[in-house]
Amino acid sequence: MSAHIREAIAALKHDTAALKLAPPAQVRARGETLRRKRVAGGVAAATVLTAVGVFAAVSATADRGTNPSPPPVGASAAVTSAAAVDCGSHEVGQSEGLPDAAITCFLDAVEARRPARLAETRPTIEGDPIRTVYVADADGAVQVTIDNRQDRFGSRGITRQTCTGPVVDHRHIGFAQCSSPKAV
Repeated sequence: MSAHIREAIAALKHDTAALKLAPPAQVRARGETLRRKRVAGGVAAATVLTAVGVFAAVSATADRGTNPSPPPVGASAAVTSAAAVDCGSHEVGQSEGLPDAAITCFLDAVEARRPARLAETRPTIEGDPIRTVYVADADGAVQVTIDNRQDRFGSRGITRQTCTGPVVDHRHIGFAQCSSPKAV
């Protein structure tokens, strides 16, 4: 048995051990939280891809000495703003959480109404990467983009939703309220 499979089994045992005595309502709540996180990753990746395209277009235009065109419709002000706080891109294991410093960076920026960005890549149980990017704007709203195109057993797409009220949820970022995920 490969080390990767042993790690996945150990992580699964750890996750299920904590749930064995949990009431059904807590189990459902945890499942919903995990589902939201997976959805949020696709939304985040789409935001990053949009940002890369915007920055590339602006750079190419600036190199020619002309005025850059405005960002495409739907581009987040947080992504295109030079004053945005970058809280990093983090690869975490299945049973790992985001670094405390990254969570604090992002939540502090949202509370102060400063644009901010935070990205995480987390593997599925099978080891497929799910990328989640959180982009906060100056109004405190957070665009959550989840990219699960590499998830062999998932919906294989990119989704985005708008969330408010970010909180720490077991070394992850959770939200008080989110819109329905939309395919990007």
